[in-house]
Amino acid sequence: MNRIILNLTILFAIGLVACNKQNKANSETGKQNLQVEKKMTDMNSFISLFEIPAIDISRAIDFYQAILDINIEKMEIPGMEMGIFPYENQTITGVIMKGEDFKPSTDGVTIYLNGGDNLQTILDKVEENGGKIIIPKTAHADESGFFALFLDTEGNKLGLNSPN
Repeated sequence: MNRIILNLTILFAIGLVACNKQNKANSETGKQNLQVEKKMTDMNSFISLFEIPAIDISRAIDFYQAILDINIEKMEIPGMEMGIFPYENQTITGVIMKGEDFKPSTDGVTIYLNGGDNLQTILDKVEENGGKIIIPKTAHADESGFFALFLDTEGNKLGLNSPN
């Protein structure tokens, strides 16, 4: 039950941030809503949201901003802190979470982040920003691209995936 409430809170927070940033006219908003609805019905992914647990939210945000070259928005709500990955033009939302029920781990599900055209560019930044490479850039067995595994600054195991 707590997890359901938490997920609803996250989605509400992301929606709140999106609403606060929106400065377009109502007609433009209507067009955007139609585009979002179309995207939702056309989605071709089993994943809709991912959470990365953190012990030190600022350290985790700094790590992911540095390796992915993105801006992550920090937000606090009672009982938790979060870093929201950029979500505009994305079908999947990512959040770094610090809270009582969020414990970093190398066990369980592994999330593979998009490594762009060549994941080595991101992988080169992992260790210099406090992470650790577990498996270097490696070709997929079916020659469909490459993957790598790393530990972030919080102790989570994540992967990267790219075509080159």
